Amino acid sequence: MVQFVVALLLLCGSVGSQTTTSKPQQLNSSNVKNLCEKSIMKHGFPGIPGSNGMPGVPGMPGPQGPQGREGTKGKTGAKGTKGMMGPKGERGREGIHGKSGLPGMMGMKGEPGSVGAVGRKGDKGEKGESVKGSSAGPVPQTNWKQCVWKSQHNTKNGKIKDCAFNKLLSNTAIKVSFQGNTRVYGTASKCNRWYFKFNNNECSGPMTIEAVVYNSWSSGNPNLLHHRSFEGYCENIPQGAVRVELWVGPCVGGYTLGDAVTGWNSVSRIMIEEVSRTQS
Repeated sequence: MVQFVVALLLLCGSVGSQTTTSKPQQLNSSNVKNLCEKSIMKHGFPGIPGSNGMPGVPGMPGPQGPQGREGTKGKTGAKGTKGMMGPKGERGREGIHGKSGLPGMMGMKGEPGSVGAVGRKGDKGEKGESVKGSSAGPVPQTNWKQCVWKSQHNTKNGKIKDCAFNKLLSNTAIKVSFQGNTRVYGTASKCNRWYFKFNNNECSGPMTIEAVVYNSWSSGNPNLLHHRSFEGYCENIPQGAVRVELWVGPCVGGYTLGDAVTGWNSVSRIMIEEVSRTQS
């Protein structure tokens, strides 16, 4: 009976919810039945709930909304690790050649070369004409000679050049002279001496024939190349072949030997002349 009342109440729920009374009535099976009968007579039995319908078709996408405002800048990220070195690039084109620089200063004197091999002995000369010596006789005006060259000698201590001469008389003197460019290079207090030898001996009648070039500067190291000349007479030289030699070497007095140059960029000369002896 209770189950029937519950079922009826479920069927008549809609009626009970729609019926209002001014006074509350006590619900019992009789009242419920009457109310349901009246509701059914008026409205009919409630229908059975239908099955769920098919899902509807999705709607069309709506229009794109307006672009939002730019967001705030984020924090700077940490420094990344160093990447690997890229491949070697191609060689660039050759650049334009620059202008030639100014000529450099003259280089330092080179080291002396090794002594050359001894040359072969020359052929014997022809017999000369006999000339009778006489203290009163005149000296032939044609008995002179010069040896000329154009080359630089960097010898600072040794023989530079020699020149062979034939002295015709025994009671005459020989006049010799040198014309050429000489230099003494180096720091302060350098000295070189140029002088003549006759058959490998310096003149002793009356004294040596020489020229001294001294270089002393308070600062710097100048490179001065000047034309110079010196000459003199030498007596007591016997008649016959005389080898006149030009030498360079150290000065007397303990001075330091400098770097000598003879014949820079110019012609040098040794001039020899047989002359009458000096007055008594």
